[in-house]
Amino acid sequence: MASYGHHQPQQWYAGGPSSFDTRAGAMAGAPGGSYPAPGMSGAGTVPGSNYLAQGVSGGSTMVNGGGGQWGGSMDSGGGEEDYSMEPPLLVELGINFQHIWEKTKTVLMPLGSMDEHIMDDADLAGPLFFLLSFGIFLLMTGKVHFGYIYGFGVSGCIAMYLVLNLLSPKDIDVWRVCSILGYGLLPVIGLAFLGIAVSLKGGVGQGLATLTIAWSTYASTRLFEKALNMSQQRYLVAYPVALVYAIFVLITVF
Repeated sequence: MASYGHHQPQQWYAGGPSSFDTRAGAMAGAPGGSYPAPGMSGAGTVPGSNYLAQGVSGGSTMVNGGGGQWGGSMDSGGGEEDYSMEPPLLVELGINFQHIWEKTKTVLMPLGSMDEHIMDDADLAGPLFFLLSFGIFLLMTGKVHFGYIYGFGVSGCIAMYLVLNLLSPKDIDVWRVCSILGYGLLPVIGLAFLGIAVSLKGGVGQGLATLTIAWSTYASTRLFEKALNMSQQRYLVAYPVALVYAIFVLITVF
C-alpha cells in the first residue's frame, strides 16, 4: 500500500512532479500555450484572449445597442398618440352640417332642384334638433306637448316604415324614414313659430294649417321618391304622410 501510494503521482502525471512543474511554467510563459484562467497576468498576451474579450465586448455592445434601439422605439410609441389622423368628433357622431343644410333647403324650396343622393345618409341630428325646436315654440305659447311630439313621432315613423316596405320594391330602414319625416316637419315648425305672435284658431290659421300639411307632405314624398325610386307610388304614400303631419298641425293649432 505504501509502495502504491508512493508511485501514484508519477503514474498519474506521466512525468512525475518535475514534469508537472515544467508544464505549469510553460503554460504561464509560453506565447502559444494553453489559455490561462481569467485574471492571470498572461491573459492579455495569449492569442485568442483579445478575440474573446472583443467578442464578449462586441456582444455586449450589440445587446446594449439593440436594447437601446428597442427602448427608443418603445419610448416613441409609449408617448402621446398622434391624433392628427383621427376624424373630427362631429364626423364620428354622424353630424354633417353641410348635409343638414342641403336637406333643409330641399324641404324649404320643394320646387327647386334636388340631388339624387341626398338621402344616402340617414342623419338624425337635424330632425332631433327640429323636434326640440318645435317643442320649445309650443312651450312659448303655453303648450307643454313634448310627450305628444315624441310619442306621435315614433308611432308615425314606425307606421310609415311598415307602409313603405310594403309598397316599395326597394327596402328602406327605419332611420331613413325618421330622417325624412323629421326634415319634412320644418313647415310645421314655422307654423308653430308663427303661432307665438298670431292666433291660429281663425280662418287664416286654418288656411295656413292646410297649406302647411300640403307643403310638408309634398316635400316628404319627394324625398321618399328619390330614396326609393318609387315615382308610381308617390301619391299613394302621400295619404298616410299627410295624416302624420296633420296630427302635428292639430297639436300646433289647438
